[in-house]
Amino acid sequence: MTDAVTSVNINSTITYLIALAIILGARLLSPIIAHIIIYIFHKLFKVDTKIVNSGFYEPIKFMITVAGFGIAIYYLQLPKGVINLYNKVFKSLLVLAIAKALANCLKPDSTFFTKLESSTKFNGNEALNSFIGKILKALIYIVAAFIILKEDFDYDLGGLAAGLGIGSAVVALAFQDFVKSLIGGFTILTDKPFEIGDYIEVGAFQGTVIDITFRSTRLRATNNAVISLPNSVIVAEYVKNWSRLENRRLELRLRLSLNSSTETIQRCISKLKTVLKANNNVIEDTVMVHLDSIENDANIIWIVAYINTSDYSEFCQMKEEVNCDILSVLERENIELVYPTQKVYTKTL
Repeated sequence: MTDAVTSVNINSTITYLIALAIILGARLLSPIIAHIIIYIFHKLFKVDTKIVNSGFYEPIKFMITVAGFGIAIYYLQLPKGVINLYNKVFKSLLVLAIAKALANCLKPDSTFFTKLESSTKFNGNEALNSFIGKILKALIYIVAAFIILKEDFDYDLGGLAAGLGIGSAVVALAFQDFVKSLIGGFTILTDKPFEIGDYIEVGAFQGTVIDITFRSTRLRATNNAVISLPNSVIVAEYVKNWSRLENRRLELRLRLSLNSSTETIQRCISKLKTVLKANNNVIEDTVMVHLDSIENDANIIWIVAYINTSDYSEFCQMKEEVNCDILSVLERENIELVYPTQKVYTKTL
């Protein structure tokens, strides 16, 4: 009796070890089998292997491993309920794996968009590709969810559709702002008033664009805070794209003392023009220096010039150099700048 029990235990152990070996074998062989499947798919349907590899390789490997579990379950002759449960899970995972594979092909830098651009007039940038890819991915996963509900769980989609029909007004009202932002996002990506990496100003907000999604555009402000603006708000506002500047404007107003003679002022204006035009960072044709106005406490010299850079950091450095040149002229001419003053009269009682 003891020998019989021992023999049964040994047989059971061997059976379970074989089942475990089947699972591990499927896992270890999954990369090789996946490459073989992709190669066969390429030969049969003449699809570029880069497109198939980019999206289908990982899901195929995963499904081969899942299939290994199924073979092990059948080999162990587990109860029918367990087998039926596995069949349902397998079909659901298969649908999700196909959806995942298709979604993987829709990355902004994927071969899919490269082939699309080469074979059509489509000329999207990374942000537009990402936006379109997200919409298509959402549709793919929605379709996959409906298939799983219908095929694996026998869910009545007709009843769901009827329910959606009854509540369509409520749903439309709830998603009104979302749809506006979605259309706004599509408008931004096709009209291209700005792109990821641009520094923009929208109303009271400004920062570097770090992402454009279905609903919103995210900016990183100069204090490193992230600002999320609905796309519907952006398309309704005036947008300043500072990254599209070819050069930057420098404007100064110098307040000269009223005691400065006309000759001194004219000489100062002439020398300021000479110094500014001699600066390599200043666009010579844009230099303007004039006696703009005579106020109660000062003569106002108005200076305008364009600096030959669009980068804000470089502009600040070049502006500092120009300001130092201006101060040097004033020092050589012994001209002092005055500040706005205000006289206050008090009455002693």
